[in-house]
Amino acid sequence: ALLLSCSQSNIDPQPVPEPEPQPETRTLTFVLPSAGEEAPAAAKTAWQAGDKILVHGEYAKNQVVVTLAAGDISSDGKSATKTVEGLYPYVREDCASSLYASYPADASDNLKHCFFYSKFSTTNECLLAAYNEGDKFNFQNVCGQLSFSVDPSFESFTLTGARKEALGYEFLQVKLTDKEQNYNQYYGEPVISISADLKDGEASIYMPDGISFSGCVIKLMKEGKAVAIYKGTEAVTITRGLLSDLGDITEGVNPYDDPFSGDVKDLDAEGNANCYVVTEPGVYKFKAVKGNSKTEFLNDVSDAIIVWESWNNAEEVEANSVVKSVSFAEDYMILHTPDALKAGNAVIAAVDMDGRILWSWHIWVPATELQPSTFGGLYGDKLLMDRNLGALVPAYVGETVTAESYGLTYQWGRKDPYPGPDAVGSSTPATTAGAQIEEASPAGEAIALITLEESIANPTLMGHSPNGDWIAETNNSLWLDEYKTIYDPCPVGYRVPAYDASMPLFTLTAAPGWSVDMTNGYITMGNPATVFPIGGYRDDYGVGSLAKVGKRVAIWTARYNGDITGTHMNLRPDGGTFAVGGTGKSRGCYVRCVKEN
Repeated sequence: ALLLSCSQSNIDPQPVPEPEPQPETRTLTFVLPSAGEEAPAAAKTAWQAGDKILVHGEYAKNQVVVTLAAGDISSDGKSATKTVEGLYPYVREDCASSLYASYPADASDNLKHCFFYSKFSTTNECLLAAYNEGDKFNFQNVCGQLSFSVDPSFESFTLTGARKEALGYEFLQVKLTDKEQNYNQYYGEPVISISADLKDGEASIYMPDGISFSGCVIKLMKEGKAVAIYKGTEAVTITRGLLSDLGDITEGVNPYDDPFSGDVKDLDAEGNANCYVVTEPGVYKFKAVKGNSKTEFLNDVSDAIIVWESWNNAEEVEANSVVKSVSFAEDYMILHTPDALKAGNAVIAAVDMDGRILWSWHIWVPATELQPSTFGGLYGDKLLMDRNLGALVPAYVGETVTAESYGLTYQWGRKDPYPGPDAVGSSTPATTAGAQIEEASPAGEAIALITLEESIANPTLMGHSPNGDWIAETNNSLWLDEYKTIYDPCPVGYRVPAYDASMPLFTLTAAPGWSVDMTNGYITMGNPATVFPIGGYRDDYGVGSLAKVGKRVAIWTARYNGDITGTHMNLRPDGGTFAVGGTGKSRGCYVRCVKEN
């Protein structure tokens, strides 16, 4: 018995279990933010019968949804008082507040533990949050508000930032206690577009505190279809509780080009390129990607512009005659031609909000159908274009060449073209409407190099150095023998020809069908023959003019010849020499595209 007694005396006493917390019943008062800066004009200004408020402590399982009745609401609607059962306060030593509330209840998305935060499942609502001060909850605005008005014939809208900035979040968590106010403690993936109905032409959008975007794009809908677009350029910053009003945007609204309309023809159905050939009037689209890339979409595109147009001759070019208009929507460039096509060339570009060119493309509208051929195997079994890139017509055996048959000129490695001669034998470039081609150094220095980035942002700007490069940092991979690069200027399915010494095209005088006709201004190769007009080149010594037109012609290959030179066909009928060799990359030579496969 003694041993048993000793054993029992050594047993640890069992802990007394903590009593389960008991639900409380309290009479709570819910107060809306005061009018003025804390309440935008169209925000929540009065409680209404049926409004639901969520109140919680630590655990979501104990949260209570309070539904207000008319008798709970004060005469001015600013406060509501209601007796609430089933409350489990969250007691913490560092906070006097123990209950937390959010409105609307159906926008709350609290998980197992609520603690002292409110988590919302959306941000485009009039979100309110509060902590208790005794039995009172003084609600605070979580979001600010953006509004605009427009012609009431529009039914709904979709809003995006000009640079696709965040307009809200998949969810938003705030932490409000008597010790700390944090209006974006944690948030989910950004929401980059907001769609909603218009009410008699009025729009109201809620966004979290601190949202900022550089401008806005608003697509306006009728019967579920986008029919108009507004592009605002003013920056917007959202401050919780404040109203940002864009005003009446009706005057800035323009027709919307829907790239998914059945009337829009797809220019890049077979691939992307820096050049697209248009042979029929209509509306066309292509993806706004870099060159022939499938994935390198452009960021921050705000609009589209026509850079220049040319008819490949000396006539004064009428603006919008080759391309009537261009626009940008849904990652697509969209272009309209005139009802009757005008043969010519144009360069169009995607620009950001500041008007900076992000990428540009060549639109080629030939006067006659392109008829590629192997021309008796000049490039093996690969098809060659029947004319130079950008030529409106081919040159024909037995006929004098025309200015329209010369084509466009290119600096080695660049994707953007420059007009050829304005007339047979002329050293003056063809006229253009729009931006003019310019030297990098208007002061006339012999050497004025530009960066690759500058060449993209300024497709009309020609860097230069005598018998040298146009680019400030050597780059021998802008064009390549191995594959078509994103800077290759040829249309879909074609490329700048790789240099292959075994090809008759590069054996020159030994090529089948070789002949020189200085009277008519051309060289022929192949059987049947293809004609190479003797169109000279854009001089690398005097970049603004054409040189040796009617006497010589220079035609690029994709191979570099050195850090400052590219490999070209150097055809000099005036001196009787015909060779493949190097010349300065800043020289503007012609391109005869070859089929990729």
